[in-house]
Amino acid sequence: MPAVREQAMTVLGAHGRLVLVGLTDQPLTVANSVRFSYLQQQILGHYGSEETAVPQLISLAAGGRLDFSRSVSEVLPLEQAAEAVERLHTKQGNPIRLILKP
Repeated sequence: MPAVREQAMTVLGAHGRLVLVGLTDQPLTVANSVRFSYLQQQILGHYGSEETAVPQLISLAAGGRLDFSRSVSEVLPLEQAAEAVERLHTKQGNPIRLILKP
C-alpha cells in the first residue's frame, strides 16, 4: 500500500500527522521535503503492542472514529481460537483480521 501512504502525505495540513499502523518493509518517500518541513508535519509509527493500544482502539471504534468492518476476514467461534492463531501465523486463506465470538 505504498501508494495510499504517499497519497496520505499529500493531504496533510499544517502540523499534520501521518500515523502508520503495523509493519511493512516498503519505504515511505517524502516527495516534497521542503513543504513537509515548512508545515511541520510528522510521520509516526505505531505497532500496537503497548498495553494501552487495545483499549484505545476499542474506544475509537466505539466512538465511530475507526471502522474495522472492511478488514474482518472471518468471524469464528471462541472454541476455534487455536485454529485462528494458526491461520494468522501461516497466513492460511489470507486472513487480515479474524474475530473470535464467544
